[in-house]
Amino acid sequence: MQLRKNRVAIGAVAFVALLAATIWAVRTRDDASTDEAAELPSIEIDEETVTSLEITRPKGDGSEVVVLSKVDGEWRVSVPLEADADRNNVQSALNRLTEMTPKGVVATRPENYARLEVDDAKAVKVVVHSGEATPVQLRLGKYSNGVTMVRIGDRPEVFSVSGSVRFPFDRDLKTWRNRRVTDVQADTVQEIAFDSGNGSFRFRREQGFWVPAEKQRPIKNFDSKKVEGLVSTAARLTASDFAPSEVSAARAGLNEPDATITLRVATPVKEASDEADPAPAATEPVVIMLEIGDQTDKDTELYLRRNDGETIYVVSKYLADRLRPDAKAFVKSEEAPPPTPPTPPMQGMPQGQQQPQLPPEVMKQLQEQIRQQQQQQERQAR
Repeated sequence: MQLRKNRVAIGAVAFVALLAATIWAVRTRDDASTDEAAELPSIEIDEETVTSLEITRPKGDGSEVVVLSKVDGEWRVSVPLEADADRNNVQSALNRLTEMTPKGVVATRPENYARLEVDDAKAVKVVVHSGEATPVQLRLGKYSNGVTMVRIGDRPEVFSVSGSVRFPFDRDLKTWRNRRVTDVQADTVQEIAFDSGNGSFRFRREQGFWVPAEKQRPIKNFDSKKVEGLVSTAARLTASDFAPSEVSAARAGLNEPDATITLRVATPVKEASDEADPAPAATEPVVIMLEIGDQTDKDTELYLRRNDGETIYVVSKYLADRLRPDAKAFVKSEEAPPPTPPTPPMQGMPQGQQQPQLPPEVMKQLQEQIRQQQQQQERQAR
């Protein structure tokens, strides 16, 4: 009797397992047949005709929307604020769009969207506008095994696309904005001045070298290369973030800056197109002033602003400290004494045997004695 009950139980388990396997096989077969029968769409996007990108990415319990617009040939952030866009990041996104080609169908049922991260809660949604043309809508999902899951428009299928397509679009607002504070060639900077609680220092470029400017107090052991390093930092300065919109210049300590850095930059002279054109007029150098304010809520960051703009940047304390040098920052580093050259092996001493450390004059006498002995042995051998 017990044996019969066990057989019935085993049979029931086997039936359930068989039923589950049958359902899985049917679904797999349906998806496979759909994969074979489905016609892969093409994503045709011409970079030159793209006028705006609307990007919606998951953020916490909600989402963040950023709109990038092409204005007079330049890319700008237009939503949620007006600001210059980071050209490199925009270009990276455009490159991905123009290279995007579906390789196959991964799934067709909506119940798979969440797992593949192409549902509205997890996908990065990208809407591409090209003038009056119908917008292209993409939902970029999970990246796995070298491919990204993508939904195109209202189509139910989830397609696989080669590469990490999601990454260039899954960026926060500050990454889409242009964080470059200054962007000039260091060799075009003709003068620089540092003013802070650490002192006031002024230098000018003279025949390719930096020298103290007029009325600058002499600096003992002055090193021109130290100035060149600071000029490179100030000429191509990139912020780590932007101050929140509610932070005013007064709150950032920029009404009375803690430090200022002034660069006098030579502007290129326009060449004449032909001999008939008059000689180009000399142009005045461009003066750029950077102002360093108070610390942010973090003790590792400070506020910074250009005096010709309203944007308040956030820079690391490391960069701020470099731009607030003291006199020691321009002094030659103490060089370590050159290493003592190894003592040449004495003639007749076995290789690998440790040589005694003898005074040079004693070593010279020994070498002379050895040389005389060798000459005497050669004469006897003759």
